[in-house]
Amino acid sequence: MIFVLIGGKNKDSNLNIIEDKSFKLTNIFKPKLLYVPLAAPNIEKSINKFHKLVSNLNIDITDLTYDNLANFDTLLNDSDIIYVGGGISDNLVKIFKDNGLDIILKKYLSSNKIYIGSSAGAMLVSKIAMGDKDMYSDNFHNYNYKMVNCLNILNISICPHYQNEDLIIYNDEVKKLKIDSFGIEEDTALVIDNNNFYVIKDNPNRSLYYFDKENNLIPLYEGIIYHKDEGFIAK
Repeated sequence: MIFVLIGGKNKDSNLNIIEDKSFKLTNIFKPKLLYVPLAAPNIEKSINKFHKLVSNLNIDITDLTYDNLANFDTLLNDSDIIYVGGGISDNLVKIFKDNGLDIILKKYLSSNKIYIGSSAGAMLVSKIAMGDKDMYSDNFHNYNYKMVNCLNILNISICPHYQNEDLIIYNDEVKKLKIDSFGIEEDTALVIDNNNFYVIKDNPNRSLYYFDKENNLIPLYEGIIYHKDEGFIAK
């Protein structure tokens, strides 16, 4: 399985370069996609927004809702891509665990499917990530960001929306971790393909960063393929 972890989509942008490039990783003329909007407070709104975003791309979409949640295994088996949208990460992790969706998803790790996650959807497959469920704004600053324990499919930590100045606190959290960590700005995506990883972007002015073992913040550049000998799948 190839993982595409998006740091979030700018609400004022309709660019879908990341989606276009990700869909083409299937090498299928019209791939089948399972869209998972379960993290969103308003599922119908999330579905409509996603369908509009990819309306010009050659894709066959099925939406996962609470009505067909029991068919997740069959729907995923019939899909080439699973795309998990953004929203509240804590809720998304709970939904996956409570319904056994995490166990089903892990069944397909050795498949040639593409997992795409945006914001909360990207956090979902990490070990631990910076979330904002209880975040509140005061005097132009955001407070109560917190680290969220996720499904630990990938032995990494991520922080989506990393361009937000207040998320500098993630840098301190990374110092406590002993795993590969990434700060992913909106409109950028980290692609993990076995032991290789690289960056794709909607917006060339956005960035994606990697924290090395000494917690140095290293920018990753589009067009370069990076390598990790032991890979990223959690053992």
